[in-house]
Amino acid sequence: MAFRDAWLTAKDLSERQVDQLCNRTFGMQRELAAWLCDTTGRFLNIIKPWTHVWLSFTNWALRWCQQNSIETLAFLARDALPFFIAATAQEHGLQLHLVHVSRKTDPDAHTVNPILRQPSVALIDSGCNGTCINDLRQRRSVLTGGSGHEGLATLLYYSRNPQLFGYMNYVMGQDMLASPEAMHRAAEFVIYSGDVLETLPKPYQYHARGRSMVEPSDLLSFTISIAALSDIAGMAKASTFLDADPLIDASDQVRLLYKAYQLSRHRGELHSDFPFDPPAPKVAPAPGALAGLNFLEIPPQSHIFGTALDLFRQSLM
Repeated sequence: MAFRDAWLTAKDLSERQVDQLCNRTFGMQRELAAWLCDTTGRFLNIIKPWTHVWLSFTNWALRWCQQNSIETLAFLARDALPFFIAATAQEHGLQLHLVHVSRKTDPDAHTVNPILRQPSVALIDSGCNGTCINDLRQRRSVLTGGSGHEGLATLLYYSRNPQLFGYMNYVMGQDMLASPEAMHRAAEFVIYSGDVLETLPKPYQYHARGRSMVEPSDLLSFTISIAALSDIAGMAKASTFLDADPLIDASDQVRLLYKAYQLSRHRGELHSDFPFDPPAPKVAPAPGALAGLNFLEIPPQSHIFGTALDLFRQSLM
């Protein structure tokens, strides 16, 4: 009940999705220790096909920051915790920070402000609309006395905001362009992939009376999350010995997941391979929550489309 209530309180998933997650995850053993082991194993089997995609995004983000001389990476907790764990398990010479922010809490100024004052910073998060990203950009603008955009990149795992880069959006680009009739299904899968990442239980939660403090999650969430993060760290260390292009590998793995997802919509026996069925309906950001975001100034999105400054310079040549 504590595990289920935690998900309902977070409101990241619908009540139907939470029930599906519990039904497909909970073990059948009567003793607590055996039940925890069975339940953890069930959950790890469900997310195992996705772990490689999360590692591919992490590796891409690290390589992109190295290529663009960005040494400070801020992972937005708690959804970006798997990326942070994967990054810390590898040798790259970058400065990694875990930043505690959410839609409901203000960031801790003592830890966040020194990071945002750095000359170049990459904000890494699971994604969606980018409201937390926008809050941090505005905070950086105040701290640096600049626009808040200079030297700041935004790398999201998936995006519902055309102004912000989304890794899964571009990995699924080929499927979206291959069939105009299936574009909406491919776009739905991108959102679903974000839901799966956010379904990964967290080892800690924010304290109800002190939003800058954290405390352990319920027993099941803590057990599953530690086991999952341990697996991710182990796979990240092992991946350093591989020379394959992670983006190509990610495309192949995502395509397999996409096909399985489509089949599961028509075959009930395949439902248990996924934590829940369709993606959760997302609440639109409050009016003005995204004011100030301009995709022409936000890398890596601006690297893909070019910036207004680049166009201006070309017009003078």
